[in-house]
Amino acid sequence: MVGTVVGVLAIALRELIAAALPADTPLFYSISIVGVYIFGILTSYILQRRFTFKLGPEESSGRRLISFIAVALIGALSTWLMSLIFRYGLDFDRTFGHLSGSMAFAAAAVSSSALTYTLDALLVFQNP
Repeated sequence: MVGTVVGVLAIALRELIAAALPADTPLFYSISIVGVYIFGILTSYILQRRFTFKLGPEESSGRRLISFIAVALIGALSTWLMSLIFRYGLDFDRTFGHLSGSMAFAAAAVSSSALTYTLDALLVFQNP
């Protein structure tokens, strides 16, 4: 559920960032994805810690946050690469038209979530 909430917010934010950028090129598309991930990493950490893994503020630590950021960066790289592959390699532009950027990002984010959830459960939020 947390992933869905953060995902919907991320897609909406990516659309806002994309609208503010001067062109729809691979470079600016990549910039919009990186911008969204900065927001998503922090929001996801807070919500995952509290709701998914049910840890209170007293169980928060700098080590957990650093590990979460490392996992999130793996997820960001995975999402970015898959977004480019879906949009440009699989020609989402032809299939989805002006929605191709969002569709490629959404498909990549969902695909990456299985990897990041597993890494978070094993490396970040495991019981000490």
